[in-house]
Amino acid sequence: MFQRSQDILRGPEWANVRALYKSSGFTSGEMEKPIIAVVNAYNSVCPGHFLLRQISDRVREGICANGGMAVEFGVIGACDGVAMGHKGMRHILPGREVLANEIETMMESHRLDGMVLVGSCDKIVPGMLMAAVRLNVPTVFINGGPTLPGRMKENNPYGGEYIDHSIIQQSEGALKAGIITQEEFDWIEDNAVPTPGSCAMLGTANTMCCLAEAMGMALPDAAAIPAVYSRRLAMAYETGKAVMNLVEKDIKPRDILTKEAILNGVQVNSAIGGSTNAVLHLLAIAYEGEIDFDIYEFGKYAKGIPHLVPMIPAGQYTLLDFYEAGGVQAIMKELSSKLDVEQMTCTGKTIAENLQSAKNYNNDIIRPLDNPVHHRGGIGILTGNLAPDGSVTKPSAIPEDALYFQGKAKIFESEADALRGIRNHEVEAGEVVVIRNEGPKGGPGMPEMYKAMKLLVGMDLGNKVCVITDGRFSGSNNGCFVGHMCPEAADDGNIAYLEDGDLVTVDVTGGTIDADVDFAARRASGCRAKQPVVKGFLYQYNKNVQSASKGAVIPTRAE
Repeated sequence: MFQRSQDILRGPEWANVRALYKSSGFTSGEMEKPIIAVVNAYNSVCPGHFLLRQISDRVREGICANGGMAVEFGVIGACDGVAMGHKGMRHILPGREVLANEIETMMESHRLDGMVLVGSCDKIVPGMLMAAVRLNVPTVFINGGPTLPGRMKENNPYGGEYIDHSIIQQSEGALKAGIITQEEFDWIEDNAVPTPGSCAMLGTANTMCCLAEAMGMALPDAAAIPAVYSRRLAMAYETGKAVMNLVEKDIKPRDILTKEAILNGVQVNSAIGGSTNAVLHLLAIAYEGEIDFDIYEFGKYAKGIPHLVPMIPAGQYTLLDFYEAGGVQAIMKELSSKLDVEQMTCTGKTIAENLQSAKNYNNDIIRPLDNPVHHRGGIGILTGNLAPDGSVTKPSAIPEDALYFQGKAKIFESEADALRGIRNHEVEAGEVVVIRNEGPKGGPGMPEMYKAMKLLVGMDLGNKVCVITDGRFSGSNNGCFVGHMCPEAADDGNIAYLEDGDLVTVDVTGGTIDADVDFAARRASGCRAKQPVVKGFLYQYNKNVQSASKGAVIPTRAE
């Protein structure tokens, strides 16, 4: 068994390092074992990470009981929900790169032998997986688990009996439109999120946790166990045990996160109706793993898989329902004819071997391929003169009558401008709402247009207008929307040259997004988006970030 930690622990020349470990209470005998990092994104700001101390404790016990020496370090874990709708959101996607760099710094500085990644939320999970393939030491991921949903049987906009955090912003729109009372709105605020955990619907957090499992980097059944269930702690112990098995067998992330595994992730994402942000994150993980994979390949594989799991925002069910129906392993069993099931996983076994015990306990929640929720896939990649380098939408969350949308452009130069206009009732049915200057460079940081879309849905305009942007959307958004438009305005993309009243056509089924505009003539007139004036980390991010069609990565190697 190769232990790179021994390069700085054996012999008299490394007595200084041994002394430092001993000063923390470790023994000479422990230092002969593989040293495994528990990378913990715990904090008490983010509810998805609020319970990670207990998870990491059990992971450490699993490592130590199976022949390892467990050490722990913390990393950032920002909450999209808290950052939503203000300038703080500009730091959220850049935080993914910060987190990957933090992990690299700690792992390489101390020559640790393996790691267990402990996190739950939107950018934390992909940042951890990016670090895993970059470093390529034995690694297992475990999430903290989803919150239990709130319960609201009457007037539930999702059609079921459960609600989650995303209903709150939608309810603000309903409140402003006079659809609900202040008393009803206050009740929703107090009851939508009853426990800690990642949001109960299929937002980006739970999407990426499900994809980590689907791609083999988390143990079978790990993704959907509710945060407050005792089984979550048992899974944490098993995760500590699993990483020691990988160390023993020298199985590393690049043995698991292959191109075939990423394509499996794309197809599972489409089947469950996962977040549009998965496009950015799988592209970024592939980049770090030096895998040849692009946005059009994502679109090709996503289009071939129908939507099978109607979870909020594309249905009535929550992660609790999904867990009780069999979770990720059950949906993979339904998709097994489409997936590459010979891929290695962090169990040391193939997907096919793992799936032998999988079972679908509810065919209404996890549908078979011949009885989908929608025949269209969960993610769509659109191209056209408004997005020659691609754009991203979510067909599973778009109403049938809005899959083809044509209307006149209503221009907003920023998210803040759009929120002001929507709240002032400046948006009318039939319009295409254009929110620009919010891409990776232009934002900078590519903030989510979550609030704008949710307000429109709450005002009963979700299928009566279409929102297009060079920013992105939350995994919890529904309605008619297209994001990630590339090139973005700050990269001289055509979206920068749209004007109020221009006719825009969005054909989700046909895969196109176009404007009836002579963009060459507009460009010759000299009008274009303004570059943002920024400082701090966002200055460096703005200067170095790649386009959304390349995963919005900051390059980590020479091409």
